[in-house]
Amino acid sequence: MTIISDYIPFVGAHCETTTMGNLLQHAGLPLSEPMIFGVGMGMGFGVFRFKGMPTPFIGGRVKAEEITKGLVKNLGLEADYKTTRSRKRAWDNIANFIDEGQPVAVKLDAYYLDYFDIDFHFAGHYLTVYGYDGEYVYVVDTDQQGGVLKTQRQSLEEGRLWKGPMASNALSWTIEKTDKTIEWPLVLRRAIASNAKDYLTPPIKNFGAKGIRKAAKMVPSWMDTIENPEPALAQLGSIMERAGTGGGLFRYMYTDFLNEAKTHLDDHTVEIAAAEFLEAANRWRAVSEIFESVSVNGLESASQIMLEIADLEEAAMSRLAELG
Repeated sequence: MTIISDYIPFVGAHCETTTMGNLLQHAGLPLSEPMIFGVGMGMGFGVFRFKGMPTPFIGGRVKAEEITKGLVKNLGLEADYKTTRSRKRAWDNIANFIDEGQPVAVKLDAYYLDYFDIDFHFAGHYLTVYGYDGEYVYVVDTDQQGGVLKTQRQSLEEGRLWKGPMASNALSWTIEKTDKTIEWPLVLRRAIASNAKDYLTPPIKNFGAKGIRKAAKMVPSWMDTIENPEPALAQLGSIMERAGTGGGLFRYMYTDFLNEAKTHLDDHTVEIAAAEFLEAANRWRAVSEIFESVSVNGLESASQIMLEIADLEEAAMSRLAELG
């Protein structure tokens, strides 16, 4: 068995921020999960339909890997990304770093994980590997999934090499140790303003407040357009709120980030926007609850709440865009 000695796991609420929390903590730059999310410019929204998924995919954050890329850029760090279609090379990209005492971030299809209870493919999941033996890989996942866990090596490899929506050719990455001093006011203003401007000017109407409005218009028809709508929408509501794709989770996280950021920034705008995102989070939670106890009238109500959320988030982001 090869385990990184004295490894201290970082267990969070969302998979990519949890993974980055593990890498940063080991690299000597421990941050809270909300700070990771905010500095990584993670606040967003997207709605898509992927083949094989029972419902449209609703995401309350920016696209996969964008949090990591934004975080590394804003903190001035270096991430060593590796991809491959070779099973041997994919495993070596984990084992070689673990042998050197360095944890590895991995992206994979959660369907294959021993401990993950889903009946569809979802290749946008992240975890951290900190050890292995002949049969198992030792990982850190979100609190929702159990935190510090192990999964069969074969299962992990299948998940990494699966071909389908959101798959990334056995993507893995590491971050070197650092003793950098962070100029927090500069970093926070840049991250907040850039995130806000990206949210307000999405490349297509599936993202940002425009995406929320687009999804809101779609929602009332889902009882007729989704096969077995009651269980499918109940699952969507549960995933949105608890599994890290949307719902109130990211809005609560961004609220916490803004409240933490305002200790470094002398600007009342941040405090006002934090209150607006808290209200948006509460309304997203209401939408998730409606999906979980789905009815025709409920979907009409969810649609109206989502339109209100779009206005609320757009106003908050318009304020924050002025910080840059």
